[in-house]
Amino acid sequence: MDNKGLLNRIRCEYILEYLKENTDSEHCANSNAIIAYLAEKGIVCGRKTVYDDITALKLFGYEIVRAKSSNEGYFLAERTFQSSEIRVMVDAVTCAPFITEKKTKELRDKLLKFMSRYQREEISSQLSPHERVKSKNEQIYYVIDEINRAIAAEKKVEFDYYKYVITSGKPTLNKQRHFTISPYALVWANDKYYLVGNYDKYDNLSNYRLDKMKMMSITNENARPYSDIAGENSVFDTTEYVRKNIMMYNGEETEIELICDNSLLDVMIERFGVDAVAVDEGEEKFTLKTTVFFSDGLIDWLFQYCDRVKIVSPQRLKEKMIEKARLTTEQLGG
Repeated sequence: MDNKGLLNRIRCEYILEYLKENTDSEHCANSNAIIAYLAEKGIVCGRKTVYDDITALKLFGYEIVRAKSSNEGYFLAERTFQSSEIRVMVDAVTCAPFITEKKTKELRDKLLKFMSRYQREEISSQLSPHERVKSKNEQIYYVIDEINRAIAAEKKVEFDYYKYVITSGKPTLNKQRHFTISPYALVWANDKYYLVGNYDKYDNLSNYRLDKMKMMSITNENARPYSDIAGENSVFDTTEYVRKNIMMYNGEETEIELICDNSLLDVMIERFGVDAVAVDEGEEKFTLKTTVFFSDGLIDWLFQYCDRVKIVSPQRLKEKMIEKARLTTEQLGG
């Protein structure tokens, strides 16, 4: 590319940058404003050049619209993300406890750059402050990258796993174990990010929280095929796995049948889907039949609704719930 071609490209880049930052459907920029901005960047040009560059940008696929109004000029009509999409993503990042405060701010700032300055000003006061409990593990991005690479390469990963313990009267994160795992999927559930994988010692799946992992690395050892655990030709289904895993506790796959008060209809449908629910017209109760992993997570989750749920099957679920009620009563009774 010769010097003239390079200058034309740089000028177009600056014009696009200006339109992204300073225009939207309610705010236009005329040629004089664009010329002044280019002058600040050391580029001198006239209106015709600006018009030609905008035409070139439109041919390249950018939706730049000329508005007929008292403030006649141009605005960038189509962006990578709409303001509502940015708002959703920013709120999700802010609420994610596995993302540290530092990385939360970095991500929010990056996302907000997809908006014009006017749009940023409009929503800035509405955004949630960083008052949520956040992870302290700054290695989270590296952990995610390594797991993605390992899954693609079908290799095992190894990492140190941490948990809180009381040390000198204070809770501190201490290394508990070193794991080598065959990784199958990354799953975001219950406001946590998990690695789903297999520990060779067992013929099942386990969940490991990413915010508790450090010193992640890919080994040279081939991962155990998922079909070895789930059966020939099996493919990991993230949606189905999360549905069966209550609070991401693993266990034996079990069919359950419950009779629930209608007040729990939304709760059960949101958890298990419409197809799991059978409603009798005119009745104040409905039947839930589904398959879950039998675990402490299932017991803990179901216990909060025990005054509105009757367990039909299995019997061991009834027994576990009765035992939990007994222990809870003893604990509350002191």
